[in-house]
Amino acid sequence: MVQNSRSPSILRKKLLRLADGLRERFGVPSRPRRANILDALVQTLLSQSTTDHNRNLAFNELKKQFPDWDAAAAATQGALARAVSSAGLGNQKAARIRSFLHWLRDEHGELSLEFLNEKSDTQAVELLTRHKGIGIKTAYVTLMWASDRDLFAVDVHIHRISGRFGLIGAKTTPEKAHSELGPFVPKGRAFELHVNMLAFGRTICKARSPKCRECDFRRMCPHYRELNRKNSNQVPEPKRTRDKLRQAPKN
Repeated sequence: MVQNSRSPSILRKKLLRLADGLRERFGVPSRPRRANILDALVQTLLSQSTTDHNRNLAFNELKKQFPDWDAAAAATQGALARAVSSAGLGNQKAARIRSFLHWLRDEHGELSLEFLNEKSDTQAVELLTRHKGIGIKTAYVTLMWASDRDLFAVDVHIHRISGRFGLIGAKTTPEKAHSELGPFVPKGRAFELHVNMLAFGRTICKARSPKCRECDFRRMCPHYRELNRKNSNQVPEPKRTRDKLRQAPKN
């Protein structure tokens, strides 16, 4: 079983080593220009349980059908669901988008989230996550991309890698991983580490058949050591011994 690196100092060192090593492999990702926060939130909602390609198709169709968020808020749930159907779970996602738009208009008088730029990280995350369908990861991703915040979002790839490297416990949920990992991520490098770990999870540390032999971090990976231990315990019996047993006379 992979053990968690409980010591804060060890966790900090491992994350720094990971950040530096991934920078050597993938470089420093370009930070996008600060985006419209509401646009970013809707895109992130659409990205749940689908691919980036399908998310983009759905978002582009949504903007094509409804030129502004006021028009989207005035639409029926069915119309919204048809517009975002390429992202999957159309009815569910449409209901959540429509509910959030109505709340935002009623609460703040306009369909804009730019006021979040005046809030602290904690305040902004709390405001977003009080709504159905917006978990910590969705809030972090939205604010990381749109508000240029130093927040470390944990997606499925990062959660898997962190578990294999012993950065989190075996039972640590993705939601809990945000608070366990965030404080130890090198300051100012949360976006870089997120993007590079995502690339690492898609190319090397895959969910199935990870390319451990191509991994630069094998020596710090308990998962790799565990695989080696299991393989060493499954060494087949030498052929000469098997042949002798076959030739032994029967009683």
